[in-house]
Amino acid sequence: MKREGLGIIFHSGSYDRIYHGLSLARVALALDREVILFFTHWALEYLRKGKPSLFKLDEEGETYRVKLEENIKKKNMQDISELIILTKAMGAKLYACTSSMSLLNISGDELIKEVDMSVEIVTFLTNTSTFQILFI
Repeated sequence: MKREGLGIIFHSGSYDRIYHGLSLARVALALDREVILFFTHWALEYLRKGKPSLFKLDEEGETYRVKLEENIKKKNMQDISELIILTKAMGAKLYACTSSMSLLNISGDELIKEVDMSVEIVTFLTNTSTFQILFI
């Protein structure tokens, strides 16, 4: 079966993982593939309104914190909120995990306008049944 769309499940809240997942999404969109992004657990923080630019790193990434912060300030790298807006503008659909929202006490009113809907994993998997799926 040919996989024409791309579904990405964002679980980690680490900047590097979100950054690269959004990069993959934009390349797929540029190649005219449909893209659906599913934010769950710690990645949901990037979809909350009024949050200052998040810059969370996992243990490995902490080694490069100073260099990464310098590059973001110099605009050699984009802020995640900017990348989410750009990826959405290119045509990606953004889903927020309802179960994780409940677990973390995040209401739908707290989500940025770019989020298309909050859904359970079954809806995401149903809507991406013919897609290539990545878990980040």
